[in-house]
Amino acid sequence: MKSWTDEYASVLPDVLAETYEVRSCLKDSAESTSYLLQGKDPDSLYILKTASDPIFAGQLANEKSILDRIHHSMDSKFSQCFPYAVLLYEDPSSKVTFYIRTYIEGKTLEDLCETNYEQAGLPLWQALDYIISLADMLQFLHSMTPPLIHRDIKPQNIVIDVNGVCHFIDFGISRFYQSGKKSDTIPMGTRLTAPPEQFGFQQCDTRSDLYSLGVVLFYSLTGEYSLNPSLLDELDASVAAIIRRATMFDPKNRYQSAKELLSDLLAVRYPYVNQNHIGQPGPTQADDTPKNAHVIPDRT
Repeated sequence: MKSWTDEYASVLPDVLAETYEVRSCLKDSAESTSYLLQGKDPDSLYILKTASDPIFAGQLANEKSILDRIHHSMDSKFSQCFPYAVLLYEDPSSKVTFYIRTYIEGKTLEDLCETNYEQAGLPLWQALDYIISLADMLQFLHSMTPPLIHRDIKPQNIVIDVNGVCHFIDFGISRFYQSGKKSDTIPMGTRLTAPPEQFGFQQCDTRSDLYSLGVVLFYSLTGEYSLNPSLLDELDASVAAIIRRATMFDPKNRYQSAKELLSDLLAVRYPYVNQNHIGQPGPTQADDTPKNAHVIPDRT
């Protein structure tokens, strides 16, 4: 196939260039480079990640393995919420690893929050809708055997597609929970959203993802990552209580499951439908809420 531009003509090895061509470079770093690919069908788009360092090549292989397992055991209600891994290929001559997955057209949660130049963040109802959807997806991941821990939940790794559906991406450092292990072998993650235990205090578990999701909820409403008490006090009391509990230093004091967190989120979002023990009146959905607001999958 003819290359999209001469600039990217040498990116793909011949075995991949027969099927794909590079349209643009999305991210270039010392660890890995990401490209937008086009298949033989002009409407078929993919993400290509390349890595030459063994550690980062290993993360690409890990993501493919994780996504393959997710879709092998996939609840059909969530089949559209995770990208599909297409292939993993190590070029024998360059020793570069090439990883291709499906492309999700949309914007990251960070992009959506940063479009408000006066005050970063989203309306309360919209932020809750997204976080409820993500908590529901975490309930699915954490219900796998053994539980799958994402370990890198942050606004940049959450994509909202053109239909308003939430997607988790970047499973490079995700792993399945290992019973009896005292701590993670290699501390990884994004310090802005990762829980304390992710940096050597103890092994990450499902509550670690819930901590990160609590930070993401706070960011979605304020545009800030640091859990400033004064900013928390300005939020709806019920929402602030959820964030505080989700982000407690000791995992024993946090929500113990995504289901438990989801129950409180739903009670705040729909106070007249799903009341529970939060004890604070939640915000009602405004009459002018867009009709195409995100709908949470029915898991009954």
